[in-house]
Amino acid sequence: MSVILEESDQLLIAQTEIRHLKNTIQALRDEMERVRFDKDEAVSTAVSEANKQIQQLRATTVALRDNLESLRFDKDEAVHSAIKDGKDEVGQLYRTVQALRDEVDQVKFKYEDQIEQMTRNARDEVKQLHQTIQALRDEMEELRTNTQKNKIIRGK
Repeated sequence: MSVILEESDQLLIAQTEIRHLKNTIQALRDEMERVRFDKDEAVSTAVSEANKQIQQLRATTVALRDNLESLRFDKDEAVHSAIKDGKDEVGQLYRTVQALRDEVDQVKFKYEDQIEQMTRNARDEVKQLHQTIQALRDEMEELRTNTQKNKIIRGK
């Protein structure tokens, strides 16, 4: 009678532990899903912000180009000395446009690097979660195997 109660207690303990492991796995899955959602949302926000900035910089560049063309037209009508001054100003505007282009490239690369880093971090975290799940599965399987061995040994 005592053996049956002891086996019943051990079975109850094993079932409780299995239930706890299942709850842990579900909690890990839920957390992994939340992390994925947060990562996707952060990436989406970063991409959206980068696109907005790129669009603003492009609009500024277009406006500067339009301004440059207007200056060229006006300077062509002026006297020779005014043409020289206009060319100097055009040179400055070209440098400004180039500086803006460089800035657009820097912003683009910065956000691409951030997105890549966030993607790497998320991928590393997912990998770690998968490893944790596998370790829990292995542990659960080992417990299951040990329980079965104990049943067989006690059954003899």
